[in-house]
Amino acid sequence: MPHPFTTISEALSQSRSSSFGVVYKNGKFTANDPLSFFGRKLPDPELTFDTANNKTLVNVHMNGSIKNVTVYNGSYSSDNIPGVWMCKDFREAGPYAYSLELGGLHYHLGSDDLAYSTSLLDNLFPVTEYQLGAIKATLLVYTPVSADGSQRLRGLVYGLQLENQSGQTIAGQVTPPPADTLPDQLFSGPEFCVHVPGHKVDVNGTVPVSLAPGQTLWVPAVIYPAGDPCPRIIGEKGTLYWLNETWAYFRGITGRLTMEEDPFAAEFYERALLQCFGSLAMDSRGSLAGANWGTSPPTQFTWNKDMFYSLLPFHTAEPELFQQGMLWFLEHGVRPPGNRYEGGITHSLSNSLSSVVMAGLYYRTTGDKQLFWNRSGIHESICSLLEATLLTRKEEDPWLFPSVWLSDAYSLGDYHTGSNVIAWTAFVHYARIAEEVFGDTARAERYRTIAGRIRADLERLATAEGPFGLQYAEGISSSGDKLKDNAGKYTGKYADFGMQFIENLTAEGQINLLHHDGEESDTILMPLYGYTSYDNETYRHYMQFSLSPHNPTYNPESRGIQWGDHSACTFPGYMSGMGMITDAASLSGEDGYLTRIRQLTDADGSLWWWPYNNGAAYGDVVRHNNCGKCGWASGVFAGLFVSEILGLAYDASARQLSFRPLSPSSSFTWEHVKLGSGSFSVAYRKTDSSVEASIQNLCTKTVTVCVELRHDNARRLEPFARTGDKELAAHAEWSDRAASRRFKKTLEPGRAVTFGLR
Repeated sequence: MPHPFTTISEALSQSRSSSFGVVYKNGKFTANDPLSFFGRKLPDPELTFDTANNKTLVNVHMNGSIKNVTVYNGSYSSDNIPGVWMCKDFREAGPYAYSLELGGLHYHLGSDDLAYSTSLLDNLFPVTEYQLGAIKATLLVYTPVSADGSQRLRGLVYGLQLENQSGQTIAGQVTPPPADTLPDQLFSGPEFCVHVPGHKVDVNGTVPVSLAPGQTLWVPAVIYPAGDPCPRIIGEKGTLYWLNETWAYFRGITGRLTMEEDPFAAEFYERALLQCFGSLAMDSRGSLAGANWGTSPPTQFTWNKDMFYSLLPFHTAEPELFQQGMLWFLEHGVRPPGNRYEGGITHSLSNSLSSVVMAGLYYRTTGDKQLFWNRSGIHESICSLLEATLLTRKEEDPWLFPSVWLSDAYSLGDYHTGSNVIAWTAFVHYARIAEEVFGDTARAERYRTIAGRIRADLERLATAEGPFGLQYAEGISSSGDKLKDNAGKYTGKYADFGMQFIENLTAEGQINLLHHDGEESDTILMPLYGYTSYDNETYRHYMQFSLSPHNPTYNPESRGIQWGDHSACTFPGYMSGMGMITDAASLSGEDGYLTRIRQLTDADGSLWWWPYNNGAAYGDVVRHNNCGKCGWASGVFAGLFVSEILGLAYDASARQLSFRPLSPSSSFTWEHVKLGSGSFSVAYRKTDSSVEASIQNLCTKTVTVCVELRHDNARRLEPFARTGDKELAAHAEWSDRAASRRFKKTLEPGRAVTFGLR
């Protein structure tokens, strides 16, 4: 977390993103990252640098002007396409831009006739810099939130700082953005208002400027929905106070991750996390009201699956927000009956059980028993949901459960693999809550037994020999060939909607189940859920198969997974690559899986849902291809990156930190990393002749740290442990891996330890 800045100038002097940003100079646009295919597609009004506090979402143009402001009001039920049965209400406004008159010259900071540079201040806030002769003009946008997250304001601060870099006084005037750009209407006024705190705005709507040499002037505009107390709240303590608070909040959930040999990976993780954060919507009371695809554009519809994956990384990074998401899904996870669909648990098994999975992840990383004790309805509702799920299975059937839809595509097969991974996760995680929180050992043992049966039947029935060895299938059929499903059963009132995604899987009336659906991510997340280890061969083979020509849904031109007649790929499909990382080349090498993602990352650090039109050549990407930015893929990436690449997991109930760093492309340090209710600073250093892992316990309680270190030369390296400069006796065991050692130590609050091989 940063120290509070004493001036706006000090805040604006902090570093910018190295990987993300755009420079416009001499009529030419250049993206910061030369590897980005999207960096070659400039200018484009669809590229925005976004920031949000959940109540307010702001999309900023490349030139620093505001394209759109969204403030959410609430949510309501709907009867829509398969993956949507909740909608949200919001208000929008924009565009907004500053104008200047300095030394007799006029400038409009909302056009591309001036040179500028736009990036992200500390990789967090959109910031744009202009050089207007001897005046440096800097635009900054942030959505205020208190450092503890308890206050999220419905509004934003859009600020302009001027700095006189000449040797003489310069005079002129600043025109803040007007409240409404539409012509006056008889019976309506502006939905949003603009307040300029700390300055007297004259009758022409301008702020006079007189800058001595070296002097700066900060002219902020607070943009907010009419009638909201936002300007009063900001005015009481000032815009600098709220910038410090907002900065502290975001650094509180991101920590400070540094990867010197792979800076893109570290910056992209933060942008992925904030893409997920900005996807989520809250109403005026601070209750979740749904989610968008991503931070652009805002959508009336909430796709429950998108919202789940956008929430996923916050079970560690922001558990209070994740708790809200769990409660939201407990209320809205099961589709209610309507005119279009029967609804119920089997409409979408994975959506129906999302709340149970989230409850389990929340408890694992926080150890929060009080929530379940104080809200007895949670336990009752979840137990009822699990019992109702059991009733969807016929006695003579395998211990697997049916599901019609995943999100907007079919859960193919009589038993869909990813959906039943979710069923396993729900039962096994809630068994722990039943036992540890409620002391119900009988229920816990029953749920564990059920989870064991689900897993046994998944491993027995949902696996098959593939081109690389034993792997999972998308789903299984209960009769005849388990890998061939009868296409005729996918008929009915809305059959065409689902069939459009699986045309290339159907031949002679049967559907090939030995494939991977690009919008099925729960098998990708098996290690995070605890279903299997990251290096499990069956899992690895499936991930390898998914992004290979052996997968009938694979598109060799996009190097991704085809999404029917909509797109040559769908971005969550690329996340299969994150399940195959073994070394630096496979992560960030020339054809590494993160490199593929990097090439498809926009100049602001965002992923787009469908980055290729059908038939497009490799590299010929497109932004808003019917769908917008992709919080789903960002959430899957952020979750796996922390748990498997950086190798961090915290079991709060057991007070145990697991640190199994892989990070093959770079050593790293992560200061003040938040892992649920735990807080730590960690470091990983690897050279040709040694490897070290350091942990500092920032919790208020003693924690057991379990470290596993790997090195190609581990058989010849000696293990050691130390606290500070003092050598300690360390107990090291061979693991089941030939090239790794395990260490374990109890660490008191504030204490640090280093383990290593050398």
